[in-house]
Amino acid sequence: MPEATKSSPAHKRYSGFLLLILLGTPVVMLLAGGIFFFSHRDALLDFERKIGSISNNTLFYDHLGSPFRSLKGLESREVIPLAEFSRELQLSVLAAEDSRFFQHRGIDLLRIFGAIWTNLQSGSFRQGASTITQQLVKVTLLDPEKTLSRKFREMAISIWLEFYLGKEKILEHYLNSIYLGYGNYGMEKAATGYFGTSVSSLSLAQSAFLAALIKKPEYYLRIPDLKAGRVLFTPEELKEVLLRQQLILKRMNELEWISHQQFQQALVEQLGVRVPRTEAGSGNYFVQHVIKLLQTKHRLVQVYGGGWRVWTTFHPELQKILEKVIQKHFIQNAPNGRQIAAVALDPNSGEVLALSGGRDFEASSFNRATQAERQPGSAVKPLLYATALDQSFQPNSTFEDSVLIYNWEDEGEEKIYAPKNYDELYGEERLLRNHLGGEYRSDLMTLGKAFELSINTIAVQLLDAVGIRNFIEKSEAMDLELKKENGLCLALGCSETSLLNLTSAYSVFLNQGRYVSPVFIKRIEDSSGNLIFRSPMEEPREVFSSKTMLQMQDLLGRVIENGTGRNALWYEDNQTLLGKTGTSSNSRDAWFVGAIPALLTGFWIGHDENLPMPEEQGGRTPARLWRTFNQEALSLLPIREMLPLPEPIHGATCQVSGLLATENCPDVADYPYFDEHLSTQLCDLHPGEILLHRFQSPSTQEKFQLENGD
Repeated sequence: MPEATKSSPAHKRYSGFLLLILLGTPVVMLLAGGIFFFSHRDALLDFERKIGSISNNTLFYDHLGSPFRSLKGLESREVIPLAEFSRELQLSVLAAEDSRFFQHRGIDLLRIFGAIWTNLQSGSFRQGASTITQQLVKVTLLDPEKTLSRKFREMAISIWLEFYLGKEKILEHYLNSIYLGYGNYGMEKAATGYFGTSVSSLSLAQSAFLAALIKKPEYYLRIPDLKAGRVLFTPEELKEVLLRQQLILKRMNELEWISHQQFQQALVEQLGVRVPRTEAGSGNYFVQHVIKLLQTKHRLVQVYGGGWRVWTTFHPELQKILEKVIQKHFIQNAPNGRQIAAVALDPNSGEVLALSGGRDFEASSFNRATQAERQPGSAVKPLLYATALDQSFQPNSTFEDSVLIYNWEDEGEEKIYAPKNYDELYGEERLLRNHLGGEYRSDLMTLGKAFELSINTIAVQLLDAVGIRNFIEKSEAMDLELKKENGLCLALGCSETSLLNLTSAYSVFLNQGRYVSPVFIKRIEDSSGNLIFRSPMEEPREVFSSKTMLQMQDLLGRVIENGTGRNALWYEDNQTLLGKTGTSSNSRDAWFVGAIPALLTGFWIGHDENLPMPEEQGGRTPARLWRTFNQEALSLLPIREMLPLPEPIHGATCQVSGLLATENCPDVADYPYFDEHLSTQLCDLHPGEILLHRFQSPSTQEKFQLENGD
């Protein structure tokens, strides 16, 4: 007997069952609707609460306004109004899921009868009849169980929802709620994830593709190996979903929603469908700090899934260069456990462009650039020297490098402080070199030479002369909270601070003596576009005079040219290079903070356990990292000159006596001076002819000749 004849009794029983449903459905639905009207009216309130609590991704935008990070709640979703969905996408979804959406009231009786008839003919449940409204109710209110009672409840709620919300709002909720695979809820998230564009910019072919995914997204987008590194799906992997896309386009053409020409063009359009990626990527420490600011400074309780739009100062390309340099020139060679932090910002605006808080965010999310408080060592000296120059000191002021012992009494107890130099040498014990490599010994030197070599004993003497209170006041003006109880060792960076704060303080040297606070967030809006915060256009805080800054730029440049920061030097690109090294006691911390006109960058190296690093100094690895990073970053930065400063006069100065240099002075520097600060006294420690040709201004030469009868 043929197989079809064997199965005919079962087929008849099944057909009879479906026919009973066909005849009884309208009566049952009306009865169910009446029961629900009186006993389940609260479901509408439940729906409102559910829709209101839908997770809406918080988006971070970079310095150019492009989104670079999405913070999701329990679901990855971006909620947008219906008007922003393209017409092509709306029509594609309707063609795929509910072409009579605007003709029914929540349930489509014609579609139900058509589905029943189709199933009767096929002998199986091959076609469903759920409307978009029913699907929305199912994904927001009801359990996924497949029971007859749940189906009737779904229908009844759908009818009520149509009257309560209206078609446009239902469609908007649906487009924002539907699941489209790999954690993407809503069409906007899917559009940016699969095509890298917003729903407002989707083509007809792309729109039909997303509509095709609704049926079974992760079945259609099966990925053999997410770690294969591929950017796009292959045509073979998209074969099944493209067949469904073509059916949707054909349906739209049959409904005359698109022309035959549009239909043909969409069929041949090449779709570059992106392979889903995780939210990892570069800038994790930067993102972490922005989240902290949103929670603490801006009091946003729900950041993840809160729907905020946050415009930041982040520079993705610069961040990638920073992370590449750290990986290649530090992580690959650094001892296990040694950590790193780096921050790069615009010195004129304070905008933080790139940041790294450690060698591996996944292993440790502790942000060493913003959270770690460490001793900056000599990296704090530029702020001390600037304080001194802002008073009566000059680059040619002289001090003696010798053993120091400070005695004082504290609550009846005698205290002693005896600062040491890094190399534990003093004065005549140390072999000094001039910029030509010539050697000499001296226990007397100018502030400029002491700064260049980072001599501790002279820095302590300078702080003693300037006054701790004056130095603290200047530091506080740059948001550095140095502890005055640390006393004179403040000159050597014994008071802890963060890399971000110290690097930001250096902005005064490139900003005409004005301090600008670091900026991470430029604007915040809620999901409806309402402005929550805009970074104020504050005037920079004046801390030092512009004349002092001109002299400090000269000193900071000498550190790189001839001093402890020589590893940061490069000669090409015609760039002004400024910087200072810092190394704390026992080499527990190594710092380098430096700048070119368009970028201010700080590097720190150390151990979380505060362990010594005998082979490390600020002038070694941190200085080399700074040089490599700035060289590679230069192509991404705007061409910028140093901000204008007062025009000085330069005088050839003996770096031992601080007086006008003669031909016999062992170490000569052309320091910048202003007005009466240029001495006309010839060096008496190294008698000889004056180096008149080393004076920048002819009037200065004439002044010296008149005063000395030459």
